[in-house]
Amino acid sequence: MMRRHILSLVCGVAFLAGLAPAAEAAWPERPVSIIVPAAAGGGTDATGRLLAKQLQDIFKQPFNVVNQGQAGGVVGHTNIATARPDGYTIGVIYPYAQYKLLGQADITRDMFQPVAQFNFDPAGFHAPINTQYKTLKDALAAIKANPSKFKIGCGGSCGGSWDIPVSGLLIDQGIETKAINFIPSNGAAVSLQELAAGGLDFVTASAPEAKALIEAGKVHPLVVMSDDRIPAFPNIATVKEQIGKTFEGGAWRGIAGPKGLPADIVQSLEKALKQIYDSAEFRDAMTARGFGMRWRTSAEFTAFLKEHEEFTARIMTALNMVKK
Repeated sequence: MMRRHILSLVCGVAFLAGLAPAAEAAWPERPVSIIVPAAAGGGTDATGRLLAKQLQDIFKQPFNVVNQGQAGGVVGHTNIATARPDGYTIGVIYPYAQYKLLGQADITRDMFQPVAQFNFDPAGFHAPINTQYKTLKDALAAIKANPSKFKIGCGGSCGGSWDIPVSGLLIDQGIETKAINFIPSNGAAVSLQELAAGGLDFVTASAPEAKALIEAGKVHPLVVMSDDRIPAFPNIATVKEQIGKTFEGGAWRGIAGPKGLPADIVQSLEKALKQIYDSAEFRDAMTARGFGMRWRTSAEFTAFLKEHEEFTARIMTALNMVKK
């Protein structure tokens, strides 16, 4: 009886051991959705698809891009944040703090599990080609002397990735930004065309967005808001070069999942994303499209999101843009 009991026990343990690999199978076992809070064809979509291709190669499972650009990205960010935290829905996030401040959606960093940042595109400040303000220092002095005189295009809806950093610089220089006429538009292309036509004095937008008009001799770039000059535009000086003070700001993109995403999945994704970030294939593709590179680990990206929310709140409050 004892022998039969021990034999049964051993067989039972062996049976359970045989089940263990299936119960603890490594993520991902099935396709993963990458929500992109933007329409197909734009920069966020392009970077998301570059990552999806290589993630699929690494994990041997499909990583499917799902475009959700409705409401200026509110829908996509909301669906990333509220997804089931099982690793099968992640997404590309970008500057979102303005949603809550404008009363559009109550989205905060506490709703996300940041995985890694992979992109940073510095804001730029542009003037028409015939401007009398040939340097950033000239422009800042003129705006400070008479802020209500100037019309500045936001390069999209005001409160976004370009006008908030530039406004932060203006505020830092003691300029009364509430007196400036900030003009919203349906995008950087619209604002830049209006600038070239003489309808605006300045426009906040990235250098890649202004590239065609710069090369056509219709727009004069005053500055890029990065620590160093960007390789694709080596002739555009930084803030520090012109006024002696570092001031960085612009658009960024990173991968995140919903809060509660398991640590082992975060670690696997972060490791894979660093492998992709360091690859020649990804770097060449990003450079060819004019996208900037910036790496932040999960912990660094988490800390950065706090800075993003605090900076955006401070600037939008100073601009009287926060919805009460």
